[in-house]
Amino acid sequence: MTLFQTLQHAVDRSFSTREYPCLLEQMKRFENEKPFSGKRILYAAPLTQNTQVALLPMVAGGAELTLSWPEIIDADPEVVALFQSKGVSCYEKVPDVLSFDVILDCCGDHADLEARDGYVELTRSGLSYYHSLNGKPCLDVDSTLVKNLETVLGTGDGLLRAMKQSGYENLKDKKVLLFGYGKVGVGISRALLSEQAQVTVVELRKRPAGNGIAGWIKADDEQSVLAAVAEADFIVTATGLYGFIEKYYPLQAFLESKAVLINMGAEDEYGKSVPDQSVENNKAAFNFILEEPTQMKFIDPIFALYNESASLLISQPWAEGIRQPPEVLVQSLVDKFCRAQGYSRVDFEIR
Repeated sequence: MTLFQTLQHAVDRSFSTREYPCLLEQMKRFENEKPFSGKRILYAAPLTQNTQVALLPMVAGGAELTLSWPEIIDADPEVVALFQSKGVSCYEKVPDVLSFDVILDCCGDHADLEARDGYVELTRSGLSYYHSLNGKPCLDVDSTLVKNLETVLGTGDGLLRAMKQSGYENLKDKKVLLFGYGKVGVGISRALLSEQAQVTVVELRKRPAGNGIAGWIKADDEQSVLAAVAEADFIVTATGLYGFIEKYYPLQAFLESKAVLINMGAEDEYGKSVPDQSVENNKAAFNFILEEPTQMKFIDPIFALYNESASLLISQPWAEGIRQPPEVLVQSLVDKFCRAQGYSRVDFEIR
């Protein structure tokens, strides 16, 4: 079988097409248009069962693929084996001598590699590696409304499923201290509140109205933060910043707390001085203990935007620096998701 046939067979075993309407439409279109024919593409998203679905349009579109994945999240060995069996190079660390036409990056891990047409970055934290990019564009998919579908809806759902799989089933009245109230933090807080947990947020910004949160602590009020750390049943980081806890607070308070420590960021938000074993899933994003860290229906649109951005880099010129994908594309994917999955915009918009 061809790579496409093998990949399609693997996807069909695990997913219904109802779970990925955006990628399905894209796959059919890319199969006809072949936007990546003869193009060397580095695809560096977390390599999971879900990512196989995201790669279908890339393979259908003729991409000459190389695969990698973020250091903090182990690749699924079955997925690696599938692609290697078909001659696709898979690297934990991509050799510096390699260059590509487009790099689809995650966590900014490959910003130092050459990409002739440009880069696409999947995460907020990874954008920091691209601010000084000279001569090349980087399309930022994290800052779009499409990303809310994954972060506000999908990540909160993934956290709850991971907690319950780990034995933390009854969250009613449990005290959760949540660091960060961006897209991921909003989704996590909504999910925890649905389980009747008592959520206190640590943030620099002012508290928004009408969010149902029990408490709000300014991140620079160290005394109040440490008092809440001592009382918490769970501490969850979702700041999008590497080493945030280590940088701003005395670590001993966290290590001596009775709280279960959880990271929900793409990077290690506790910092290198915190022992891996002190945090659930060795400081990797906690939902990645699950076979399906984020349900396919929630990441279908963002992966479609990720792929489409690569096609746009090839098909038209872009100014250097961090750029946004076209808003008409973003809105069309949001509308497709809502129609297919039965959500309305109020479910994931952040006000």
